[in-house]
Amino acid sequence: MRQNNIKKYKCSIMGGGILQYEIIDFLKGFSIVTIVIMHLMQIYMKGLPNVVLLCASAGGTGVHVFIFCSGFGLYLSRLKKPLGYGNFLKKRFGKVYLPYIIVILISAWIPYMYQGADRIKAVFSHVFLYKMFIPEYESSFGEQFWFVSTIIQFYLVFIIVCKIKEKLSPRKMLFLAVGLSLFWWIFVALIGKADIRVWNSFFLQYFWEFVLGMLTAEYLYRGNEITIPRGLLALTSIVGFLLFGIMAVRGGVFKLFNDIPALMGYLSLAVLFYTLCRDPIKKVVLWLSKISYEWYLVHILVFETVFYFLRSDSLTAEIPIALFALIISIAAAYGYGKLISFLPK
Repeated sequence: MRQNNIKKYKCSIMGGGILQYEIIDFLKGFSIVTIVIMHLMQIYMKGLPNVVLLCASAGGTGVHVFIFCSGFGLYLSRLKKPLGYGNFLKKRFGKVYLPYIIVILISAWIPYMYQGADRIKAVFSHVFLYKMFIPEYESSFGEQFWFVSTIIQFYLVFIIVCKIKEKLSPRKMLFLAVGLSLFWWIFVALIGKADIRVWNSFFLQYFWEFVLGMLTAEYLYRGNEITIPRGLLALTSIVGFLLFGIMAVRGGVFKLFNDIPALMGYLSLAVLFYTLCRDPIKKVVLWLSKISYEWYLVHILVFETVFYFLRSDSLTAEIPIALFALIISIAAAYGYGKLISFLPK
């Protein structure tokens, strides 16, 4: 039977610990940390050895967990309180679109945040959301904004996906989701668009991950448990990252097909870390999860500003500058979260 208090739902991991829905918050916090650090190292710390920069790219796979958690959270909310299409989009507008556009408008006034001559067109592409179809605007004002396009695409189809899911068994729904993503990977590879963001980050690319999150939410909401041995988590993490690394190094069309090992490897590592880390660290990660979206929105703006004024060609100087930028970005995310809390939801 359904229960109203989601904290009562849990999934156990053999070897220790109880996973409640707290795990989803932890996954979001863990993911945002690795994503932000990856951007900091790869974009602004050019003095690092190539092998370190290559390893840092693994942190970017946290975006797959973000999508999984989005599917989980949205469908859990729907199970508790279904909304019609209009009300659902209205809620997303206040929670996601407005905070995003405010950061874009702030960035538009800062000269070093955009180097092109068509700044106004770039701003409009974000405001009216057509930048998700134009490669030169997709990551304007921040490398991370491609993700916002993808998640908004999921919002536009979410209610439709729910209607389809309600007519299918979980197994058939997952099979359909994987099939659609596989079709998209093959299609993009055949037309030679594998390296173009608006193609390789279209929502169908990650559709299977989003639906997996939805199905997991329903499974736990019905009172079921998930039991995973720590050894299996460790093995899946190693194998997943190994396959991801090989396919990432090969590049090209291989990147289209590496999402499955990327999600499995990263998700297993994150869950394993959750079961092993001490409470102080866990509390910090859970706190960061509360400002994960705000941090995602503002961190590039903060990094660009800090490194614009304090840039150095010396790795010795880059490290303290990077730590300073990281701390300021967290503070900015926290402050921004307080500011946008007054926006209509």
